[in-house]
Amino acid sequence: MDITKAGTEPVMVKFYRQYMQVINDVNYPPGSLLVNQDVQDCLFKYFFDVKQNKFLPPVRYQARILKHIIQEIERSCKDPEEDQVSDQLMEHMAYLTTIPQQDESDEAQELHVHSYFPPLPLDRHGVRPVLIKEARNLLSRGNNVGLRTWEAALHLAWYLTVERPDLVRRQGVLELGAGTGLLSLLCAGHLEASGVLATDGLGHVCESLQNNVDLNVENGTLDDHTPPEVRQLDWTDGLEIDRLLREANQSGVRYGLIVGADITYHPDILRPLAELLKTLKDAFPETKILISATIRSDTFANFVKICKELDFIVSELPCIIPDGLRNCGFFHSVATEIKIVSLER
Repeated sequence: MDITKAGTEPVMVKFYRQYMQVINDVNYPPGSLLVNQDVQDCLFKYFFDVKQNKFLPPVRYQARILKHIIQEIERSCKDPEEDQVSDQLMEHMAYLTTIPQQDESDEAQELHVHSYFPPLPLDRHGVRPVLIKEARNLLSRGNNVGLRTWEAALHLAWYLTVERPDLVRRQGVLELGAGTGLLSLLCAGHLEASGVLATDGLGHVCESLQNNVDLNVENGTLDDHTPPEVRQLDWTDGLEIDRLLREANQSGVRYGLIVGADITYHPDILRPLAELLKTLKDAFPETKILISATIRSDTFANFVKICKELDFIVSELPCIIPDGLRNCGFFHSVATEIKIVSLER
């Protein structure tokens, strides 16, 4: 659904994008706006009416958001006869309270569709989100790390959309450690890559990734662009790497951009990753390589050190997420440092 067609305020559009991404710290519109009956009608239609939107957030999240909205409206009512909470919102709140609540830890493991809107102007019509079915609050560990979207992927997605869409448009894109597929789907659709190969080392992650590709195809979010191809790729499997390069050469595929987000978290994979990037750069000398990482330990510094040993020039790219209404999509926290680097040889 395109909330901009409702002719509402930009703050409402931002609120909607945050809500559909199911983030915790949303920016609520002021009560002086929410008390307007037309705004409340818009809220019910776009935020809570399952007949209008089949990818609504989980019940617990809806209830928390709606409770705050109702409180804001009630605080802002000046004339009880003119200003009041709409019947639709009150009835939906009552309905939500009748639904049995799961244990929060169990609910965190359930898959839901999250709508990631690109950071495009809040008054632009027809902005389509990237749809990702995931357990966003999953406490990922071990083989689960590829089953949720991490901040470094959102950071790089923001950078490519706002700062350097030219790196993607009409280019072949290869993603390493694609996880849920957010970056690959963004590049294939909105950023108009000529083709995208989304790879991950784990079979069950590739299965989940393929499901997300299918989800976006079925719902038309790629605007008829070619969907990403999904392929399992172990960075230590020399035969599979050779096969990938041979097939690319035979088909004439040239990867102009190679990306990876939050793929440097484990010390054991740093050298295989760096050596794979060297192999890919040798095969595609003109390719640009961008790696995004949340800095949680010294593993990223060690990765950079290994890359330099392999004669890469590592350059950090500035990416500053704006405040206020200028921060209008791919919402993520930068409380923990996130870096984007380019690798050149």
